[in-house]
Amino acid sequence: MIMIRTKNPSKTQISDLHRLQEACRKHDHISLTFPMDEGCIFYLLYDEDSLLSALSTFFNENGDYECCAYTLPSNRQQGYFMMLLEELMKETDDSDLVFPVEETCEDTVQTLNALEASLWYQEHMMELSSSAFLKTGLVKNNRFSASLTFSMVTDDKEGPSLCTFLIKDSPVGSCYLDFRGQSAYLYGFEIAESLRNQGLGNACLYLLLETCFTRPGSEKLKKISLQVSGQNLPAMALYRKAGFQITESLSYYIY
Repeated sequence: MIMIRTKNPSKTQISDLHRLQEACRKHDHISLTFPMDEGCIFYLLYDEDSLLSALSTFFNENGDYECCAYTLPSNRQQGYFMMLLEELMKETDDSDLVFPVEETCEDTVQTLNALEASLWYQEHMMELSSSAFLKTGLVKNNRFSASLTFSMVTDDKEGPSLCTFLIKDSPVGSCYLDFRGQSAYLYGFEIAESLRNQGLGNACLYLLLETCFTRPGSEKLKKISLQVSGQNLPAMALYRKAGFQITESLSYYIY
């Protein structure tokens, strides 16, 4: 067995990482991938030319090490992941290790439970199609609807669009839309703090969705997706009311 620590994996090592990743994704029916950004540290466990297990990590803005690890399905329960984890822990001091996990991957969940890692929180991917929107019970006509407008500005043709919600030309909220063909990713949805819990979020979201799903011709969106924390109960309730459905959940464990 050979263990390699590197911040700059070679082309061969990157290819090995992709093969390991795809073998695990196919076996476990998951979509997570190794982060390949600058600043990532990789721990690789080889048996001759075969990459059996790998762990990648990066130091995030919260002061934690976010980690992703895969072991070939045929080589699990042989302590390979623990070998990599122990090597990582030699240089993380007392910092927390955070593992994003898809709950459908039973092997990963069992491993983290065996380590007595704690479930921190969950993130949910949600989607809404144009056809489903027409069936929602989201209320359009509340006290803000008549005076509410919004503008959409894109600084870069390939970049996200900033949507600003206005009442009498004064901004009351905003969000971003990242257009991807006839679908879009919604993020950063926020209402002015002094106007929250009054139905304004409901009105802004309806205006945005109605506009996007009724655009002319090929500009009409077929689907909008977003990501929301399971701890953000007001946002979860708003999106569910609009018809958004959870399509994927990601759990974050702390060790």
